[in-house]
Amino acid sequence: MAALPALTPTAMDFTAPEFPVKSNTSLSGVVSRRIFGNRGSRSTLQLNFDNIADSSAVEFLDAWNASRGQLNAVTVPSEVFNGADATLTAYVSDGGDGLIWHFAEPPQVQRIKPGISRVRVRLEATRDA
Repeated sequence: MAALPALTPTAMDFTAPEFPVKSNTSLSGVVSRRIFGNRGSRSTLQLNFDNIADSSAVEFLDAWNASRGQLNAVTVPSEVFNGADATLTAYVSDGGDGLIWHFAEPPQVQRIKPGISRVRVRLEATRDA
C-alpha cells in the first residue's frame, strides 16, 4: 500500500461522507427523500504543502505511482493531522466512517523557487469491496 510522506500540511480541507439520498419534488412542490443505504461514502481531503523541498515533492509523485494512480489505497500518516484535536483526527483519518483513502486526482506540484515547491493533493475515501 502506498503512503503519503509524513509531512504536516500548511492547509487541510475535509468534506464529510455523503449519504446515498435521492430526492424528488412533486408537481405540488412537496419534496420526498429516500435513503438507499445506511452508511456514507466519498469523503474528500484536500492537502496543501507549501514551501517544501523538491525531494519531498517527489515523494508525493512516488506515492501516486506506487498506488497506480487512483487504483490502490493510500495510507495517510498521522503527521498529516498534527495540530488537530484527537477526536477530529480520529474522524478524518478513516474518512469519517471506516473508509479507505485513494488519490482523487494526480498530485499538483508547483515550483516556487529553485529547490522549493508547493504540492496539492486531493484524496477521496470510499468503501472498497
